[in-house]
Amino acid sequence: MPRGPVRRRRLIETTGPDPATPLEQVRLVVGTIIGAHGVAGEAKLLLTTDDPEHLRTIKRVWVGREEQPRRLLGVRFHAGNALIRLPGVTTPEQVEALRGLQVRIAGTDARPNDEGEYFLFQLIGLRAYDEAGALLGTLTDILETGAHDVLVVTPEDGPELLLPNHPQYVLEIRPDEGRLTARPPVYVELPKP
Repeated sequence: MPRGPVRRRRLIETTGPDPATPLEQVRLVVGTIIGAHGVAGEAKLLLTTDDPEHLRTIKRVWVGREEQPRRLLGVRFHAGNALIRLPGVTTPEQVEALRGLQVRIAGTDARPNDEGEYFLFQLIGLRAYDEAGALLGTLTDILETGAHDVLVVTPEDGPELLLPNHPQYVLEIRPDEGRLTARPPVYVELPKP
């Protein structure tokens, strides 16, 4: 039976912290448990963090929607994934019960952002304006590409605007003010042969 196109959910449609949430209240996803490694209860973590080595400094994690953190007993890396050890998880069967759950860290445990860096949750929902102050729309999604992330701006009406997250196009990001300033790319239509 043919299926229609699958529409990917936008970040603005997912549950996540409000951009104004203080970092001490935020839980940032660093990976998803995808299975067991070996027979001693190590969990294989598909990483979603841009700084995997920082995991070695983390002492506690939240698994799934748990309210209380668990101690992180160990982290090592293998074949592009992290292998983590958690208290009370000593068999592959116990790891399998956690399969598909996200592993989160406290926002305050994350590597501090450099000047001009932001967490994705701080950008979703920002209002985008052009250099003259005209509203372009709301930032609804971020597409991660090989070179620069692409910010998806959805206007009140009309097609989405795709902005490469590059200083040539994104001039200023001000999460504290709920806005960003952009210079939309100009696309030139080539003459038909």
